[in-house]
Order: sequence, then structure tokens, then C-alpha cells
Amino acid sequence: MKETIRMLRVQPSSLSARFAFLAIALRWTLGATPRPNRLMIGPHDLEPVGSEGAFWLFAFRHACSGQSILVTRGGRWDLGASFDGDQVHAFGRRFALRQCLF
Repeated sequence: MKETIRMLRVQPSSLSARFAFLAIALRWTLGATPRPNRLMIGPHDLEPVGSEGAFWLFAFRHACSGQSILVTRGGRWDLGASFDGDQVHAFGRRFALRQCLF
């Protein structure tokens, strides 16, 4: 079976949804809540994989741009995923765009 990843575009429908990830990061950093094990993002139940710093960076980018691309595989979401031309860096590997499901 081929290794594939899924790229999901998330665009919040309200101002509070735009800053929801920042609120989660702030509560996590302050110790008010433990590290999120699973997050429901639309119909997707995802397990965030990555550090607290990676989550903060994702949350800031999401709040500033008003949209995000999530890179997932199975039920896992790579917080530190990045894009470089026609390659996606996620889950410790490089994937060609042809290995992605949109």
C-alpha cells in the first residue's frame, strides 16, 4: 500500500474560530489544560503530533492568515509540516504532491 497523506484546508467561519487555536495554546502553556490528545476540526478527529512550540507557530499562522493547511495521515496531524515547491515535509519524511489526497 502506498504511503499517502491528506492535506486539509481549514478556513474558520467566525472570528472566534480564527483564534481558537491560540486559545488552546495559551491554556496549554499556562497549565490550565493538558496537552490536547485529540482535536475535532470540522468532521475530522485528529491527534496533534509535534511540540508545544510547533502548535504555537501553527496557531499564530492560522490567526494571522485566517486559513490553514493541515497535513494528516490516518488520524494524526503533523503540526510542523511544511511545503517546499512540489514536496511536503511531514511525519519525518518528504512526500511528493502526487502522494497527497486533497
